[in-house]
Amino acid sequence: MKHPIIASVARMIRDGDAREAETALVAVADKEGDLVLAQVIEAMPPRDLVAILREHDSSRSSVVGELITPERFVAAVAMEAKYNDPKHDALRGMINMVIFREDDPDSFIEALGRSEAGLLALVDYFSDRHEELESFFQHGTFSHLDEAPAEVPEDDRDLADAEMGSSFRQPKDNLDEVQDRDWRELAWRLRCEHYETFAELLRIMRARARRAAASVTPPAAAAKSSDSDANPDDKEESFI
Repeated sequence: MKHPIIASVARMIRDGDAREAETALVAVADKEGDLVLAQVIEAMPPRDLVAILREHDSSRSSVVGELITPERFVAAVAMEAKYNDPKHDALRGMINMVIFREDDPDSFIEALGRSEAGLLALVDYFSDRHEELESFFQHGTFSHLDEAPAEVPEDDRDLADAEMGSSFRQPKDNLDEVQDRDWRELAWRLRCEHYETFAELLRIMRARARRAAASVTPPAAAAKSSDSDANPDDKEESFI
């Protein structure tokens, strides 16, 4: 679709006026209807969509968030990674705003799970919640984290045995207990309704955690290595 608002929005975003750009999109909906605006959003470049979505959090509605399709949302999420935001606050706001809008979140979760960029976005979304995810998976509840921290298993065989309906590690928390329109609810929906995506998410997070642990040299090993590398002449001098 070609519509003059697409070029106008791109220009506003280049000028740093993302909120003004969304106001212009709202005007299109008011004048020409939601169907036309949905077609405009479908035709917009992902970089412009993500620039608008990043201006919002889950506490505020967005006309783009309300009308964007799952496929366009995944494209925007993939573009969001280029912002190099180490805390991923904007990403979390985007995902919460779109997934927990009034209609069914399943289509968006499925679209994220089918895409490598979508899976990596989920990893970033939960980047500081790995321990909580492991606790929920291993004990079936988020509250168990208060009793004992969950450890990263040495391998991922447990993930193959815990699909919903099996007798292994089934959730104890129900949706009503975790329905916060935030990370707990998304974790529950992934675990209980989209297990294949949840399992792949944990595999990636575990692999990263193992690599991080392997890159840290234990102090004792470092001291031993330092002693073995010392110059023999230096050792003799230390006794003189």
